[in-house]
Amino acid sequence: MVDSLIGIIPAAGSGIRARPYTYEVHKGMFLIDGKPNIERHVELMRDEAGISEIVIVLGYMADSIREFFGDGSDFGVRITYVENQHLDKGWAWSVLLAKPYMAGRHGLVMLADEFYLNTNLGEIINFDDQRFTTVLPVKPVDNPELIKKNFSVDRDGERVIRLVENPVSLPNDLLGMASFVIHPDVMVLLETAFQSGRTSLDFVTFVDDLIRDGHEVAAFDLEGDYLNLNDVASMEAAQDMAIRARLED
Repeated sequence: MVDSLIGIIPAAGSGIRARPYTYEVHKGMFLIDGKPNIERHVELMRDEAGISEIVIVLGYMADSIREFFGDGSDFGVRITYVENQHLDKGWAWSVLLAKPYMAGRHGLVMLADEFYLNTNLGEIINFDDQRFTTVLPVKPVDNPELIKKNFSVDRDGERVIRLVENPVSLPNDLLGMASFVIHPDVMVLLETAFQSGRTSLDFVTFVDDLIRDGHEVAAFDLEGDYLNLNDVASMEAAQDMAIRARLED
């Protein structure tokens, strides 16, 4: 079990596919049943993973996020903000910007536009922190288009053997979700990848590179509801899903 973690929320992207909503509001601040999605992440990290320190990586509409969360004290956590000035480098660069705050701890990385509802995601921290370099959630889905908008996962038991971002063909019905528990060594490896000449890097592709280099990556079986808020339809679906869940309670 991972005893000490820091939360990392990459929230620098502009959400082009979610326009017109994202013309006026950051997609991570989109109200889902009255609550910004990033606030849902903060609550999950605090209440289910025992995280008290969170780094939010900003870019597009940064001030709206800063003004809402402040230093995090109103939400029972300490929040530090980092500016991503190089969005062209991919969201792996946003993750790397949190490296100075790791202090030898594991990190729980949750993209600002990943929506989770009534899930067991908090249990993802209960993996062997010495054996696995990275742990990520997976979930079988009926709609292959959901996988093609995210990434596919090929696994052998609990061990992940391949990840493919925006796949054309699918090895199975497993959807991969962009929330990762990362060992502190991951930041060193990520920094090395950029220093080797990589000018742009998606974090999913980076984790697949780790697998190919012999690092152990684990699959965590997610239970509950999930959506990637990557377009107007998914944002409206998340709104409907959250309202229905509240009314059924």
